[in-house]
Amino acid sequence: MSFLNPGGRLLWVGAILVGALSSAQAQRPPRVATHADSVRAARNAKIEYFPAQFTLVSGKQVRGYVTGYALFMHKQVECYETPPDQLPHPPMKALAIERIQTMTVDGHTLDALTKNGKTLGMLAENMTPVAGTKTYGYFITKADMYIPIPLMPMVMLIPVGSHDKYFWYVQPAGGLIREVPRSGKAFAALMATAFADYPELAARVRQQAPDAGYKNMPALVQEYKAHFAPAK
Repeated sequence: MSFLNPGGRLLWVGAILVGALSSAQAQRPPRVATHADSVRAARNAKIEYFPAQFTLVSGKQVRGYVTGYALFMHKQVECYETPPDQLPHPPMKALAIERIQTMTVDGHTLDALTKNGKTLGMLAENMTPVAGTKTYGYFITKADMYIPIPLMPMVMLIPVGSHDKYFWYVQPAGGLIREVPRSGKAFAALMATAFADYPELAARVRQQAPDAGYKNMPALVQEYKAHFAPAK
């Protein structure tokens, strides 16, 4: 086709324009997300949450919504009064554990631990719900060693390495809750009583068997729980 042909001239000019646009698009830098994009994404992000039922020490029951939980909680529970995926997002509130008797969330029931009628400021799940003795355990991660970092005019200590330090509480049937002592004799005396409804395990603890000390508490609790588990 001759480029002098009117129709051909239009096709030729059109081809040049298409090529120019394609080249410009290929050279255009990728779009950078703006603050408005970030705000829009945050508003549209799916929030995972769990309905929670609280029984307060007053006996009142209230409902809340938490975006996370642990089987041991300390001092307070951060929650929402309404589902947090609503717009505008509801404000987060803190519920002091001293006001709580129990918290049920995602199939778990956490009890507020008390000692001599006073709150310990802890919520924990009973690890032996089908046995006579209630058992509660938790751990705190502690640093093993610190490295000093000089920052004029002071020195900052940076933790390196860590370990988990376990704490246990037991409440024998009809008894008071007690913290499990770490020393051999005191541990054996308390836990032999706590495991009294499982005589074989209680005897091993009382005799201070090598596998029945404080360091073995996770395994002892599992064995105690399994002994009372309903047959399948």
